[in-house]
Order: sequence, then structure tokens, then C-alpha cells
Amino acid sequence: MTKAVSVASAVPTAPALPGSPPVATPPEEERRRVARLFARAGFGASVDEIDQAAAKGYATAVEELLVFPPAAGRPDEATVLALEAGAPAGESEAFSMATFQRWWLDRMSATRFPLEEKLTLYWHNHFATGFSKVKRPKAMVAQNRLLRDHAGGNFRALCNAITADAAMLIWLDGNLNQKILPNENYGREFMELFTLGRDRYTQEDVREMARAFTGYTTDGQGRALYHPELHDDGDKTVLGQTGKWGATDMTDIVLDRHPDGHVAARYVSARLAGFLYKPVPEPEVVDAMAAAFVASNYDIKAMVKALLLRPEFSDGPGLTIKSPAEYIAGTMRLLRLTGAPTPSSQPRRRSLDEISSACADMGQELFEPPDVSGWKGGATWANTAATLARYNFAARIGKLVTDDAVRTVLDMAGGQPRDTAPLWMHRLGLLSLLPSTQAAIDRYLEASTAAKTDPGVRARGVLTLLLASPDFNLR
Repeated sequence: MTKAVSVASAVPTAPALPGSPPVATPPEEERRRVARLFARAGFGASVDEIDQAAAKGYATAVEELLVFPPAAGRPDEATVLALEAGAPAGESEAFSMATFQRWWLDRMSATRFPLEEKLTLYWHNHFATGFSKVKRPKAMVAQNRLLRDHAGGNFRALCNAITADAAMLIWLDGNLNQKILPNENYGREFMELFTLGRDRYTQEDVREMARAFTGYTTDGQGRALYHPELHDDGDKTVLGQTGKWGATDMTDIVLDRHPDGHVAARYVSARLAGFLYKPVPEPEVVDAMAAAFVASNYDIKAMVKALLLRPEFSDGPGLTIKSPAEYIAGTMRLLRLTGAPTPSSQPRRRSLDEISSACADMGQELFEPPDVSGWKGGATWANTAATLARYNFAARIGKLVTDDAVRTVLDMAGGQPRDTAPLWMHRLGLLSLLPSTQAAIDRYLEASTAAKTDPGVRARGVLTLLLASPDFNLR
């Protein structure tokens, strides 16, 4: 059996940032924990970045990931504000969201705040909303901005904001919910998918909650409007609580006054842990997250911090397959394929169009989840069609990497393609390889050398195999 390759002995110590001092290689266990942290709570990191963070300690790395101010008002919001301003406001059935999908993948790959963008991606799935029904590009982009504004904020405020969000009102028929004819769609999903989970409410609770949510409409430009005269202001009984409830009261009741206690805190904690960590997190992990959530009055960062500091989160091998968006954004980030194209850069624009379409080919079309429950994740990212799309993407990236980048790697390897694997691993943040991955690279190099394939092509082939490997696809 081929021995697993470690990148530590193959690549000299180098600073993570220009001008920063080299650091001694931290203990291997700390490096591995930090690498797992960056893969799960962000979009990956190079070995240099991992070593810089590990030298300061895992807890410090967690704190630094959590430091991001609210997105609203930041300079990096200028692009999304411009996109929203230019997006059609009215119903546009034939409109393509490709421009916005491409922009979001690029933002994920280039952001200074990877945890914020990872949480925005999570909330897009938690409050799943699809363009195919909304049909208003401006409303979809506005919702994306709303989710980012609240990504690490207060969950109570996020629930209240999403209830009055135009895209959500259209998606779950909240704009049709009036006191003379209540519509139960949003009330049901608010409890079942957004806050409590199944079997934590009754059909009568759904009917009564629908009455509390009455009064919202949307206009022809996709703007949310509230009409007090359309709201049912009579008494309602929800989860055993009776009063003249309105929309924000529903959030307070599900979060604070469920007859079985803090059901919502556990449900949301388990769902978020299922995304960042693994599909079925340990009960102890969920308990710790829920306790922090409640103690902080539903502060999202407090809940996330409780997860990131759990030993279970950073221990053990990668077992969760990256979602297509994570996989693509991480690849772009680590190979420096980021940067929004200009209208004149047509070759690059075409390449990024291919990248955004690859995300859909792998089973995740941003702004278009399959239904209100969102993407299922897990094994659905590894079916035959999705796996083939990943392989095709890896091969395409192997060709998109610039000649200069390949030349640099080859020069560092002394012109020997067989020595490029540790150098690509260094860029991709892979500290070691599974024996099966190393064996596949060895077989490829043996065959391509015998065929006298160009060294640059062989170096690109090694990169392709690494991108397609379980080592890079699992976190």
C-alpha cells in the first residue's frame, strides 16, 4: 500500500501573507484541527494560512472567523446593491439568474468574511426560496442581502425580517393571506421547517398562526406591503397561548413559549450543525449549541461559537461531502480564480459562466432550491450525475489554471511533474493524502510519463486528480 503523503515535509515554510514572518510548523494535531475548521466554517485555506492560524491556536482562529460586522453599510456591499438596483423588479418569467449565481460564487470565493458567507448560504437553504415561483429578480437579490445582513445576528430578528420579505411572501403565498381567506402555507412551514420541526404543533396551531400572519401583500414591483385592514386582529390561540397576536408575536411564541420548552433552539441548532458539521450531530453538541442560543437571546454567533469550540467539530476525518457551492467557491478561492469579470473580458466571463453552470450540474442551482425544504445534501451530492459533474469540473479547472501558475509549480518542483503533488496540496490546504489518492496520482504519472506527455499537461493532470479526490471533496 502506498504511504499517505504529508505536505509538511515536502514544502518549505512560507508566510501566509506578503510581509508576514515565517512561522515554525505548529503541532500536527493543531494544524489538522484548524484545517477542518476552515473547511467547515469557511471555504478552505492554503497550508500557509492554516499554519499561520494554528500558530496562534485553534480558539483564536475561531474568534477571528466570528469577527465580521453586519454587512449592511460595508464597502463590499456595493456590488450587490448595484446588482439589486439593476435587477428587474416586476415579474420576469424568462429571466436568467445566471449573473447573480456567478456573482455569489465569486463573492464566496473572495470574501474577507468566509463564515458570514457560509452562513448566508446556510440560511438560503433554511429559508429556501426559489426564483421559479417568485419570478422577480430584484426580490431574490434583496432576500440574499437580507440573509447576509442577519447571517450572524439575532435569529428572532431574522425570523421577523423573513416573514415580511417580498420573495418569501410570494414563495409561500403570504401575500395572499388575508383575514377573509387565510392561507396556511407560511404558518405551517414557519413551524415545521423554520423553527420547530415536525410533530411539534397541531393543525389548529397552523390555522391560528395563519390568522396572525394576515395583512401582507406584494405589489406589481415585488415590494412587500402591510395593510392593517387586511389583518385579523381577533383572539388567536397558538401553542396554548391566547391573545390578539400579530406576526412578530408568532416568533416570540415559538421561540420562548412552546409548552415543551426550548424546542426551537434545539431544532435550529441541529439543522445548523447538520450543515456545518455532519448530518446527524451528537446530542451533546446540539445541547451545547441550544444552551448558548437561549442564553444569548438567540444570538446566532453565540450558537455557532458553541459548535466550533466543541471537540467533536474539529476531531476525526472529513466525512461530509462539500455542497457544490462550497466545492466550487473553495476551488476558486484556493487557486485564485476569483474576481468579477468585466464586459470586455469575454474569455474570463465565459469561464465563470461555465463555473456557475457547473454548480447546477452538480445538483445545486443557487436561488433555485428544489422545494421549500431546500437541498437535502449528503448522499444527494454524490449520485452518479453529480459525481460525474464534479469530475468534469475538476478537469475544467485543471485547464483554466493559468500557464504562469503551472510554470511556477513546475519550477518549484525542479521541472519534475511527479513532484508537483505536494505543491498543489499546499495551495489546496491538503495536509496529507489517502493512500488511494496517492496511488491514483502515481498511476497517472507513470502512464503519462511513458506517453511522453508534456510536463505542463502532467502537472495540470495532477491538480485535476487532487480536485476530484475524496481528500478535497470531504470536510
